Amino acid sequence: SRQLLEEEPRASSLPSIPNPFPELCSPSNSPILSSPALGQGPPREGASHVVKVFGEDGACRSLEASAGTTARQLCEMLVRRTRALQDHSWALVELHQHLALGEPPARRGMARHWAPPGHPAEPCSPAERCLEDHESVVEVQSSWPPGADSRFVFRKNFAKYELFKSNASLFPEVMVSSCLEANKSMAHSELIQNFLNSGSCPEVQGFLQLREAGRKVWKRFYFSLRRSGLYYSTKGTSKDPRHLQYFADLTESNIYYVTQGKKHYGTPTEFGFCIKPYKVRSGVKGLKLLCSEDEQSRSCWMAAFRLFKVG
Repeated sequence: SRQLLEEEPRASSLPSIPNPFPELCSPSNSPILSSPALGQGPPREGASHVVKVFGEDGACRSLEASAGTTARQLCEMLVRRTRALQDHSWALVELHQHLALGEPPARRGMARHWAPPGHPAEPCSPAERCLEDHESVVEVQSSWPPGADSRFVFRKNFAKYELFKSNASLFPEVMVSSCLEANKSMAHSELIQNFLNSGSCPEVQGFLQLREAGRKVWKRFYFSLRRSGLYYSTKGTSKDPRHLQYFADLTESNIYYVTQGKKHYGTPTEFGFCIKPYKVRSGVKGLKLLCSEDEQSRSCWMAAFRLFKVG
């Protein structure tokens, strides 16, 4: 079984060391001895990787994992290690301190943000998302930019499976009206359940505020989430293909909640979220910032994005 390793404070700061015996390397290996630091490239199959996970008390634990270790498996390892009560709400949360983004814990049923012992929690939440059970932890870690203050946090997320427990309430009729019109014989709850059973996402539409690229101006557009991606209409609420502008490839992006959006981004409301393409390594350039009118509509969009990505 995989063993938990003791914390080594200097591990992440060690530089790459030239291998004094490069002739002993196989062609597929680099003559550079690297520490398991962040941003070292894609994980190698069969190799062991060190994954560091913080607890809410600020303590850091290092675990040995393979490239195929999933978030759920890592949570199970941590439950055993910490002797915590087995609970499906345990989650692995990805935090990026270099982005002023994150998920509001009070609204989403999540515990408070991590802070070092003796230090108050940061007033500005970082970029934050809960990993899906099947995601490769090592793969996620390898995508972090070198030197970035990124980490995993082990904590409870009571809303983790909300999508599968109260799915009808997450998709208001007004936001799935196109699907209801196409399936008039079905009740709203039955329609949503059918989508979940088939592993597909209903077409969702509604107004969102969009911050224009490179500007601090927010504009209201009518958005539609379809099987081919996320679009917005250039002409009111028209869904005519001629008026639909392609906006984002969700299959190549992660989605985060935005907190303190009014302070940092001038959001019209506090119900913001962000689409971050995989290719955006750090900073806010390339982020697509959006804002919904209320918590219910934001929850609907976030649930739809999750279904769209993972089914």
